[in-house]
Amino acid sequence: MKPFRLNLFFLLTLIWGTLRVQQPDPLRIDSVNSVYDEQNPRLNPDGSQLYFTRSGHPDNVGGLIDRGDIWVAHKNSDGSWGTPKNAGHVINHRGLNGVVGFSANGKTMYLLNHFEPDGQGGGKLRNGIAKSTRKNGTWSTPERVKITYFTNKSEHISAFISPDERVMLLSLQSFQTFGNEDLYVTFWQTDGSWGQPRNLGSTINTDSEEWSPFLSADKLTLYFSSNGHGGEGSRDVFASRRLDDSWVNWSKPVNVGAKINTKGVELGYFIPASGEVAYFSSTRNSEGFGDLFSHPLSVVEKAARGSQIEPPSNNTAPAETPELGVQNEKPPLPEKGAVAMTLQALDIRTDEPVNALVNLIFGAEKASINTEEIESKGKKWTMNFEEGTLVHVEITAAGYLNYKGEFVAKSDTIEGFRLTPGTVGTKIRIKDVLFERGKATFADPATAKVNLDRLVELMQANPKMEIRLEGHTDNRGNPKLLKKLSQNRVETVKEYLVDKGIAAQRIETAGLGAMHPVAENANESDRRKNRRVEFVIISNTAYSGTGQ
Repeated sequence: MKPFRLNLFFLLTLIWGTLRVQQPDPLRIDSVNSVYDEQNPRLNPDGSQLYFTRSGHPDNVGGLIDRGDIWVAHKNSDGSWGTPKNAGHVINHRGLNGVVGFSANGKTMYLLNHFEPDGQGGGKLRNGIAKSTRKNGTWSTPERVKITYFTNKSEHISAFISPDERVMLLSLQSFQTFGNEDLYVTFWQTDGSWGQPRNLGSTINTDSEEWSPFLSADKLTLYFSSNGHGGEGSRDVFASRRLDDSWVNWSKPVNVGAKINTKGVELGYFIPASGEVAYFSSTRNSEGFGDLFSHPLSVVEKAARGSQIEPPSNNTAPAETPELGVQNEKPPLPEKGAVAMTLQALDIRTDEPVNALVNLIFGAEKASINTEEIESKGKKWTMNFEEGTLVHVEITAAGYLNYKGEFVAKSDTIEGFRLTPGTVGTKIRIKDVLFERGKATFADPATAKVNLDRLVELMQANPKMEIRLEGHTDNRGNPKLLKKLSQNRVETVKEYLVDKGIAAQRIETAGLGAMHPVAENANESDRRKNRRVEFVIISNTAYSGTGQ
């Protein structure tokens, strides 16, 4: 029997090798590709039009330095793609443009980034999502999609929306990121807005970059590109299966295979409604520029099956999200380590404990804590979470502004929620907002943005609050020039807050130079304390002094 076993093994190996050889290589879409950079392929619902992003082309709105315009190619009667054309000035601007997706009927297009008019015939590019509607064969001027607490600290943004317009996946560097760009999910709300983006968790996201998400029609199989899960090259396509309705429990991502992934960069993986051919971009056999490719979906399905991930079911009716009241059947949860965290509600000025009502939401669970009832020193309490769980926090307290935020559960850590008094005249220093010497540009942009985002969250949670930004310097230099410098610096801070969606009329500015030191200017340590930005509450009509 032993020789028979060897022969059978040899035969199976030969058959498997033959099958692998017979798998077709991805097809380069030559009629669409050019010497420029092509990325982010998207088909409209009936498959008659191929939209994609092309950067560096002289016909782009911003010309050769344009980060990318939307182009479109029409399908010919023989199934090939015609010569693409720029999609025009209505849906393109000088910044990065791309198609996120379409409504099921193809009449609504979702787009990356948008312009907001300033009332004087101009406008400013905003980092977010917009949508346009098709009327009489043309696309309307894009309008901003309202996403609660939307923020992105990265120049990169990519996204995908389900055809039923109920689930959107975003690649951002936002709240509680694990590193660079992470994948987040947001759900449509009954008032037409979108909920606060939730991080998909540490199984999907790494300390590297997760980009270009795509979700199968049954909303269970996620495809995305990453350089943080190993693979064939600098950025590969991976697949993962959603395990429950929390959207933070996923199977371990698997590489879709060497037929798709190369030593180059693979991005924008997309399966159209027909579910027969997958599209993506790749820098294979190029000088760093992306080209568009297509490939029979069966090859990716084989890779998925081999990794115990079910292939996407694009013929399945889309499942409703938990917010819409219909629950998917929940498979058993994978075993995860539980972590104990110590939590506190503190006064932002004194770090003293505060009597507050704290509401925590994590997955499908909720918890409410009244810290007034806690008798331990410092009014600390301990809670257990699955490690990596994203926890949303909402706090109300008499005499304080509303607090909204989130954190990721980590082992043996203390999380302090710092509350701001709501009385007019309250003055708070914004920590670690430092500027280059003699300039109004941030010395450490990443750190400054993290701390300014906390102020953005505070103003979003308290929409009736108005503030004055006050800029201060040390005493070295001409007093008039120092006052001008401090004014320019607080204008930089105001511009950042406005870019994040805070109305400009809610923010006053004052450059005070060296007029109000908080320490002597005798040494560098004290001078550093004097170089600061503070905000003062100048109006809060919703505040009654007893909480809100």
